[in-house]
This record gives sequence, C-alpha cells and structure tokens, in this order.
Amino acid sequence: MHLGLVLDMTASGLPDRTAVVAGPVALTHTELARASWAASARITELGATAVLYLGPNDVAVPVALFGAAGAGVPFVPLNYRLSADQLRARLAEHPGALVVADADADPGAGAAPGPRVELASPDTLWTEPARLLAPPGDRTEPPPPVDPDLPCVLLYTSGTTAAPKAAVLRHRHLMAYLLGTVEFAGADEDEATLVSVPPYHIAGLANLPSNLYAGRTVHYLDQFDAAAWLETV
Repeated sequence: MHLGLVLDMTASGLPDRTAVVAGPVALTHTELARASWAASARITELGATAVLYLGPNDVAVPVALFGAAGAGVPFVPLNYRLSADQLRARLAEHPGALVVADADADPGAGAAPGPRVELASPDTLWTEPARLLAPPGDRTEPPPPVDPDLPCVLLYTSGTTAAPKAAVLRHRHLMAYLLGTVEFAGADEDEATLVSVPPYHIAGLANLPSNLYAGRTVHYLDQFDAAAWLETV
C-alpha cells in the first residue's frame, strides 16, 4: 500500500472537514488532495528526482509530501537551520531534485541542483514567478498507484557524531505504521492537534499522515513560542 491512499480515503470520506491550518491558510481534505495531485503532476512533468523541503511548518509541507509520494519520488525535509556549507552538502546529494524553500532560508540553498520554488507570504501558497507547483484546481484525479517498496521519505539524522545519514522510510513502512495504529476517521470533527516540531523531525513527519487519516485537523506553528502556543490553543 502506498501513502497516496491516505488522500484518496480522506478526500472521499471527509471531503469538507478541515485538514490542515497554518496561519490564515486552511485546506479541507478535498483541497489538500487536489493540491497534492496537482503537485504530483508537476513534479512528474519536471522529471524531479526528489522533493527537498527547506522551510518551517506550512500548508506546503503536506502538499510537498503527498505530491512527492504521488510522483513516486522521495520527500526530503531538510534542517533549514544548518549552516550554508552543511546545506550545500545535503543538496549536492540530490541532483535533479525540486527544492521547496522558505524565502528566508539559509543562502546555502542557492546551491540547489534542480528547480526551486519559494514559499510565499502567509496568505498564499507559493510565490511567482517560479510557480513550479500547479495551483490546486489544475488536477482533480489522483495519480496512478506507486510501488510500495519505493522510498517515500528520506529523513536525515542530526549528524552529531558524523555526517548526517538518510534513513529510508518506504511507502509500505509508513502505511504499516498507519494502518496498525490509527483508526480511519476515528477523530471527531472538532478534534485538532497543534504541531510546533519542525518537518525535518520524525515527530513532525509521523503525526501528519496519522492525524489526517484519523480526521483530526493539523494546526501548524512555524516554530515553538509559548505565548503563541497558548493563544492558538
């Protein structure tokens, strides 16, 4: 089973329920699915070898994750707090990748080996002119199923004792975890989870598909701040 099934099921079973919120931007499960399917088509069209995400929490995180999954290429969330040299080393390991980066990302992202799209201001999804990911309305059908043995996520270790290494999470790994621990649509419509851990952390990654699958709204904070956390709660 592949990760795209999560979108297929939630778009069909929970179409109008809010899936993810970041600042003023909110996407329903239908909108998230369509944005992700459009992203898959664009990633495939570009011939990208991977999707590198270099930025804080944003609605672009699930779109990039599921877009990459639908295109059959790995999603690689990178620590945007790394030094320029460290980022260049990570980026050089993925020639031909599509880089989705925060506009204020470290200049090391300038060494990106492939096309680049910058995250936009909070009231839009992506900026011009590098509109490399299609707008949500451009595709309304899911991409073909991908091989569950394909790598879905490459999650880098911290590199505290040596150069960071990529842990491979395949589609079947994520789906086995999901189906074995979460009941589909088991959450009430008013349930939500507040996420402040970054997308390059396993906690930030793992709780996304599990909460979406359960039908729980994911509210993103771009970073942890005690006052902002309490106000959002």
